[in-house]
This record gives sequence, structure tokens and C-alpha cells, in this order.
Amino acid sequence: MKRFTIMLVVLLLMFTGMPITKAETEYPPYQDPVPFSDLKGLSGDIMFLYKKNIIGGYPDGTFKPNEPITRGQVAAMLVKAFNITLNDNPTVEFKDLSNASNYYLIMATINEKGFIRGENGYIRPGEKTTRAQMAAILRRALDLPLDDQPTFVDVSPAHWAYGDINSLAKNLIGGGYQDGTFKPGNPVTRSQFSSFLARAIDDKMKLAGYHSAVSQKGVEIQRAGWLYTIKNNQLVKNNLSTKEEIVLLSQDDFKGIGGSTMHRLRDGFPIILYNNEIYISYWNDSGIKNGLPTMYGLMATPITGGEYRNIGQKYRDIKMYGIQSNSIRNVTIQNFSIYFTVEKKERHFDKSFDENVKIDDTLVLYSADQNGSGVKKVYEFEARVAFDEIKGSNMKPAISQNNKSVKYDPMNMYYFNNKGVFKYSLLNGKTTRMSTIQAKEMTVTDTTVEIVDTKGKKYMLKK
Repeated sequence: MKRFTIMLVVLLLMFTGMPITKAETEYPPYQDPVPFSDLKGLSGDIMFLYKKNIIGGYPDGTFKPNEPITRGQVAAMLVKAFNITLNDNPTVEFKDLSNASNYYLIMATINEKGFIRGENGYIRPGEKTTRAQMAAILRRALDLPLDDQPTFVDVSPAHWAYGDINSLAKNLIGGGYQDGTFKPGNPVTRSQFSSFLARAIDDKMKLAGYHSAVSQKGVEIQRAGWLYTIKNNQLVKNNLSTKEEIVLLSQDDFKGIGGSTMHRLRDGFPIILYNNEIYISYWNDSGIKNGLPTMYGLMATPITGGEYRNIGQKYRDIKMYGIQSNSIRNVTIQNFSIYFTVEKKERHFDKSFDENVKIDDTLVLYSADQNGSGVKKVYEFEARVAFDEIKGSNMKPAISQNNKSVKYDPMNMYYFNNKGVFKYSLLNGKTTRMSTIQAKEMTVTDTTVEIVDTKGKKYMLKK
């Protein structure tokens, strides 16, 4: 208890002992020297808050930028940053903070405003604040709406702070890491919180723009009140409120390109929505007699329905440079990269193909830049030769641009073969066998991998 009291006194000296003066706002870069001995390199956000008398350092002249910030420190900074008047007569009581403490009014005021919440009577002022908690606290303080557009590969809709984290990102306050992660469970450092808080209180300090690291794939995709799909051989988006329908691409946009055996827009084709573009894996060619696809292509189009300025047309074809294969399948897009598979030994299909005969082929996973350049081999693996059916199609056998045996979430690729069900991490390259089940169907949800085995029995595997 004595140690905790000393900590609170230090916090008060750091955050509430500084004079509250209305200084004229100065913005980085700053010419005057940094007052903290342990700050090197970029420190604009910290200096911005320091000059506004929102944050200070330690008595030894350091700032300790990499030290985790506590809930108590966050509360003190919020009071200063948002110029919050402390409640002189709060009624809330905490089991872990005495009403006689000089720190009590700060925590009580912030708690009563709903910015920092306790649990079972405990406010936990000395507890480290996670990045997810930080996002929730700032979103509440700014009264921003929750946002359901996925942004970071490691924050799924199942995460308790999913809407908070997306909201801060969308409002150019919350940034992540280069690998597309947010690391919601990591403690937020004093330097990181300074950056978030500086962006929260001044628009000139905000990030340059919003970019999601996560794509959404499906036959129908909803985002921000619109539904995107291919209907009547047209790519359309429908306003879910007004029922307005806008045609983004139609067959007329491909006049004179390919022939009757090319299918660019076919009902039931899955689409991929990634930031402001829609990607479509299409049939570049198909058999004249049996109608089965023999070659695949990939194209993209703006979600606005307009043209690309640099090429003067409504779509762009994406050619994977250096890949001499017709079997480009299982496309996904995560964090600026297109991932896809090809057959190591290309297989040709006809009407005699039977997916009930368990056959595994060697597939190679590649990554590429969004224009098809920079192709890199990522991983080689065995996967069952079986394909997703095109929704609404009666074509038999079902041959398509997606294997039943290969699925993705933003961080991983899942696949099954005669040895079981496996997970391959797109982040660190680690492979894990999840089960020895002999699967024939696989569905990936936010929290589980759902398997149907060859006898029809269902299983749910935790990710």
C-alpha cells in the first residue's frame, strides 16, 4: 500500500502539478531542445503535449517513452487534455482507492463520465493499460460512434473492443504496425499513448489517411450501409436503406475482350472488398463443350463505379508477373499483399472428375503486390482437390476458382488433406496441425474452424 501511495504522489507531480495555462498551439517540428534526456529521434507528439502542459517527465529528467502507462496516468492525462473540471463531491467509492487519496477525485470524475470503467468496485489505477483499453477509453472520451469495418488483421469482430479500435483508426487517431496488426493485448506505452492523445485533441496531429489491412470476401458483402454482389451478370451495389442500386460493372464494359468462353461477371462469383476497390477472380477461359473453367484471371474496380484515371477505364486486369500457370486460385488480399495458390503440377479437369475420390495435390502459396508485381513464393503444401460450388449453378463437376480445402482469415491460411487440418500463419510462417480429422468441408468463422468430415460429422476447432 505504501508503494502504491508513493506511485500516486509521483503521478500527481507528473500530471497535475503542472500549471494549466492556455498556451498558443505550436506544432512539430520544434526547434527548441527536447527537455527529456532519454528521448531520441522523432518525439513530436510528446513535445506537442508537453508544450500544452498535458504531460511531463520524471524528476530525474527522463520521460521513459517505452514504459507502460497505467490507468491512473491515463485518467490524469484525460483531465488535462480535455480540460475536465474535477467533481468536488463524487459519490462513487472504490475498494482499491481511498476517498482520502489526492488521486481519488481524478479517478472518480473520469469514472463517472464513463471514460474509464471499473469492475466489482475496483478501478485498478495502477494497472497497465492495454492498447485495446486505450482505444475504448479515447473513443468514449471523444464520443465517437463504433465502427464495424475491419481494419487490423489481429482484431476480429469477436474482440470486445473491435468497434472501438476500428473507430479510432477510421478517425485517423489509432494506428497499427507495418504487418497490419494492432496488438490489442499489448500494454500501451507512454510514447504510444502520447501519439494517440495528440491526434485525438487536434486535427492537425492526425494520421495522413485511413487504410484497412483486412479484406472481406464473399458472394455478398456488406459495408457502411451498402451490399455488394454480382447479380444478373453485373457487379452492383445496393443501398440497404433506400434500395437504390448502382451498377459498377456490366458485360458492356468488356466488349471486344475475350469471347463466349470468358466469364468476367457471373452470378455466384465471390468478390473481395478491399479498401476502395473490389477484386474479382474470374474465368479467363472455359471449355466450349463442357463449360468447365480452364484459366483464371483477376481484376479490380473502384467501389464508386468510376474509371481509373491513369488508364481511363472502369477496371484493371492484374497479371501475376513470372507465374506461368492457369490455375491461379484461392485469392485473398491482406495488408497490401495479394495471396493466391497455383498447382505445382497443373491438373486438367473434365466431366469424369469426382471430388468424392480423395486426392491431394501440391499447391504453392504466393504473394504479390496489388498490381501483380513482386511475386514471392510463400509456402508449399498438400490440399484436397475439391472446389466450392458457384452459388446458383448446377454445373457438374463443380470446378471453380476456390478450393473447399483452402480458406483464410486475416492472419492465417487453413487447409486440409489426408493428414488432417492445418493452420499456416501469414504473419510468422508457422504451421500447426489443428486436427487429424479427415475433412470434406471447411468454414472459417471469427473464432472457430468448422469442419465436416467424410462421414458427415461436424466439428468445431478453436483457432
